[in-house]
Amino acid sequence: MRSYIAYTCWVIWKTRCDFVFNKVPIYPSKVLFAISTAVGSFFAAKVSLGVSRLAGSGGVDLGSRWCAPSSPLFKINVDASWSMVSKLGFAGVVVRAAEGRFVAAARYPISAPSAAAAEALALLRGCDLGVALGINEVIIESDCRDAVNCLSDSLEMGSWESFPVLARVKQLGEAFQFCRWSWVPRSANGVAHELASVGFTEMREFVWVERPPSSLVFVLNNDGLPCPH
Repeated sequence: MRSYIAYTCWVIWKTRCDFVFNKVPIYPSKVLFAISTAVGSFFAAKVSLGVSRLAGSGGVDLGSRWCAPSSPLFKINVDASWSMVSKLGFAGVVVRAAEGRFVAAARYPISAPSAAAAEALALLRGCDLGVALGINEVIIESDCRDAVNCLSDSLEMGSWESFPVLARVKQLGEAFQFCRWSWVPRSANGVAHELASVGFTEMREFVWVERPPSSLVFVLNNDGLPCPH
């Protein structure tokens, strides 16, 4: 809790300074995202150094679980797999609503020049699916920190291979009434990761609506949230 308060104060102070001295407009949603990203990065660094974050006496890492959105928001989680040899891979997308209700999932074959471009294509597929479903308010989650930072701050921060795709992603994001880009650790992106994995049973493009494939039921239930059977 103290870490969260410290990062909150720091981000608010930095945002105020940018407004006063650099005339940078203040966007509350961007401030909240910056706080969330900073705190997430802090705890991810602690985990990578072998330092556990405890919650009560259970020793549970609160940053490692997927969290359901509050109504009327939807969450779109995306991930990608990619082979350096073949330049081929898969994008996995899952859409869920309040209380973790399953809405849709998809798996798309992709071709990309780099891992960064593959992650950008996964984000593009996620936006495409959200638009096709008629979603208005969305949080789009990815475990690719570089891509999320580019979409939240400046596309120029990314690689040249992913730039054209991320530019299209940002354009699609503006089609939603509300859209927030959010980085999550791999452990909180398990369903999209499973959909994108090379070992997943479905090898061609496929979209599931309202009812997930049986191979995803365990992963969805592992989030501790309801899943239709």
